[in-house]
Amino acid sequence: MANETSIKEIRNPDDTKCVSIMARDDGYYRFVERSLVTQDGYTFWTPTYWSGIYETEVAAEGDARTVLPWMRAEKSN
Repeated sequence: MANETSIKEIRNPDDTKCVSIMARDDGYYRFVERSLVTQDGYTFWTPTYWSGIYETEVAAEGDARTVLPWMRAEKSN
């Protein structure tokens, strides 16, 4: 499995969702959506969507803006 480093983070306006664009050590990219969850008195970020693999950072971010509803809404504003 490739190691990954977060190179960009995009948050929604109310700070309850974020997308991390990840650079992999094999030269590819992907994104991970995380949502803020409160459970049993604890609040934490949990992964809610994992993308496929992309050849470029731009392709990964572009697909995130297409696939994730909150990013689609943000893009149309």
